[in-house]
Amino acid sequence: MTSVPPPSQAIVIFGASGDLTKRKIIPALYNLCSEGLLPEKVAIVGYARTEWSEEEFREHAREGVEKFSRTPLEDDTWKVFSELLHYISGEFHEEHCFSHLKEELDHLDAQLGLEGRRLFYCATPPSAFPLIIRRIGELGDIGDARIVIEKPFGHDLASAKELNGIVHEVFDESRVFRIDHYLGKETVQNILMFRFANSMFERIWNSDALDHVQITVAEDLGVEGRGAYYEEAGAIGDILQNHVLQVLAFLAMEPPRSLEPEAIRDEKVKLLRAVHPFKTDDVVRGQYVTCEVDGKTVPGYHDEEGVAKDSTTETYAAVRTHIDNWRWSGIPIYLRTGKRLPRRTTQVVVFFREAPGYLFEASGMATGVADHIAIQIQPDEGISLAFNAKEPGPDLNIKPVHMTFSYAEAFKAEPAEAYERLIMEAMEGDHTLFIREDEVERSWEIVQPILDDSGSVYPYPANNWGPPEAVVLIAPKRWHLH
Repeated sequence: MTSVPPPSQAIVIFGASGDLTKRKIIPALYNLCSEGLLPEKVAIVGYARTEWSEEEFREHAREGVEKFSRTPLEDDTWKVFSELLHYISGEFHEEHCFSHLKEELDHLDAQLGLEGRRLFYCATPPSAFPLIIRRIGELGDIGDARIVIEKPFGHDLASAKELNGIVHEVFDESRVFRIDHYLGKETVQNILMFRFANSMFERIWNSDALDHVQITVAEDLGVEGRGAYYEEAGAIGDILQNHVLQVLAFLAMEPPRSLEPEAIRDEKVKLLRAVHPFKTDDVVRGQYVTCEVDGKTVPGYHDEEGVAKDSTTETYAAVRTHIDNWRWSGIPIYLRTGKRLPRRTTQVVVFFREAPGYLFEASGMATGVADHIAIQIQPDEGISLAFNAKEPGPDLNIKPVHMTFSYAEAFKAEPAEAYERLIMEAMEGDHTLFIREDEVERSWEIVQPILDDSGSVYPYPANNWGPPEAVVLIAPKRWHLH
């Protein structure tokens, strides 16, 4: 993301009355406005079924900024920003129902000199994506318009391919921005810098030095009113297929030939093609159940709104896999995600092979813990290196110690929200942090075998790290956060 504002354009947000727009998109746009990073000439047009006036939409947006923005709302900035906001209510399913939207965009083009540039943002439930794309196609010549499509992009391989086909009826691939907000996080992007700008790590980033890798995406909340969506996606479709595999791609890819977007995305696709498709015998599914936590009853998944009482949808998934290339040959990869776990965290841990222990075992000393690098993606973003050292004192005792880098302490600044970075790059037309057609389809190919063969779902109480079967999956190794 550069400090130069993108070219003039209209930003159209479909699903403007929804939770995603209020929590993420509007606050991100407000912060870009506050930092002078919106285009010099820009209009933000909300579109949704909700029958609001323009003023009601602006009030809805203000509530989102007040509650969810990383920076406090300032009256002067809000005055400038609110005047950029426009609103149109309408449907998605009726043919030519975007005609009044087109009239408004043409009017704004003439009034502001936007030169017909448009960025369409699909912030709706996935079922509306095909409708929106086809309605846009009815507008006629859309010039160099771009489209941002939220996850999940499909619910399996077949539906992802079908959606790609619909998208390409209207948009060239170069105009498509499939968003995964994890790729906008500073710590995910910093994986590339950490690896490729530091030779001491890149030289040992292979099977000669590494023992195994763990990636954990843990949430302490339940489905929080998203039961109907979660019944379709589950933990595998909601997190594993996209967030987790995207992080793995950055962690394990080969050095790109350049920092050009397609060079980076080429290497990510090569890596994903080397990831062995998941097998039923190598996955543990779980589902949180009703229990007592701190004297309060925590509802189980079956008690959540929109969830079938006999649902077998997983809210937890742990997978053992491997990567079929020379760098990662023989290194187990362990991935897990779940809801109602003890705390919210996203963490990557790379373990090194243990040093031969004979030197210390002969002296009766424990050999400590395996050296490892932990990359904390959220919260408390940072990187730590754990290794063994001699404990002070007359005896030879080994104690694990940590060298820690913290974003907050090192840079004295709070990282920008992921959506700020991603919206800015979509406005600029930079695809680096967005997912390509072949990339999303390969991700679904990797998880498709365990979608086709569901297997058992094991119960686990809230505030635990999943079912006991997940401990067996990784044995004799241990999950890092235990």
